[in-house]
Amino acid sequence: MKNRRSMLFMPGNNPGMLVSADILGADSIIYDLEDAVSLDEKDSARTLVRNALSFLKFTHSEITVRINPIDSPYWEKDLEAIIPVLPDGIVIPKASVDAVHSVEQKINEIKSEHKITKDFSFLMLVESARGIMDVNSIAKASPLIQGLLLGGEDYSVDMGIQRTRLSKELEYARFSLTTAAHAYGLDSLDTPFTDVEDFEGLRLDTAFSKSIGFSGRLVINPRQVEEIHKIFSPSAAEIERAQAILQAAEEAKQKGLGVFSFKGKMVDLPVIKRAQALYDSAKNWGLIK
Repeated sequence: MKNRRSMLFMPGNNPGMLVSADILGADSIIYDLEDAVSLDEKDSARTLVRNALSFLKFTHSEITVRINPIDSPYWEKDLEAIIPVLPDGIVIPKASVDAVHSVEQKINEIKSEHKITKDFSFLMLVESARGIMDVNSIAKASPLIQGLLLGGEDYSVDMGIQRTRLSKELEYARFSLTTAAHAYGLDSLDTPFTDVEDFEGLRLDTAFSKSIGFSGRLVINPRQVEEIHKIFSPSAAEIERAQAILQAAEEAKQKGLGVFSFKGKMVDLPVIKRAQALYDSAKNWGLIK
C-alpha cells in the first residue's frame, strides 16, 4: 500500500495542464488518454503525453497514465507509446481480470523489445456492476496491482441509478471495493466528487469515504486537492499520540510485556500496528520532519 491520498486527472490533450501537473500538490497525477480525449484527438494526445513524460522532470507527484480500455482499438498504441518513456504506473479502465492479463502481457512484450527492466504499477478503475461483483478476483489478479479506484459515474450508468450529492446509492460498491483493497493490502481511492464548487459537500462526502476505509480520492479539479489531503492526513495530535504509543510499546517490549496500558486504555498489537501505519504515512507525506 502506497497510501495515495489523491490522484488528479489531467486531460492528455491539454499541453498546459500536462506541464503544470507536478506543482498542483496531488500525491499522484493521472494523464488521461481515455474519457478526457475525443476520438479524433487520441493520436495527438498520446504524443503529448509521451513528450511530457520524456522531457519534463517530476519531483513531487507520482505520474500515471490512464490508457483506453481493452475493448477499444487504442489501448495497445497507448502502451507502445507510453511504456518506453517510463511512467510510474498505468491506470486500467473498465477493470477486469482479462484487462489485467491483457495489459500485463502487452507491457511485457514492450519491455522485452526495449530492454526495460522497470516494473509498472497497475491501478484498477472499477466502474461497472460486473467489476464490483468481481472486485476480489481483480484485486489479486497480478502482483503489480497497487490500488483499486472507484469509477462512480460509469458504475451509476451501468446500474441505471442517479448520483446524488453524498452518493448514498454507491455504498454497496464503496464497501465492496474498500474491503477487497484492505484484504489484499492495496490503496483504495473513492470516486471523484464532481461538483467542484460544493466544498461543503466535498468535505462531508470525503469524511465518509475515510470513515469506511478509503485511503484517498480521485480528483477532477486541482482546487479539491487541499481539502482532500486535510481529511486523509492525520492531525498533529494524532501524530503525537501515535509517536507516544510507539515509544510506550518499545518500553513495554523491553520489559517483556505484550499488552500494556496507555493513558488508562489497554494497548495491544492491533493498536500498535495502527499507530505505526499512521506514523509511516505521516512521515511519507512530509508531516514529520
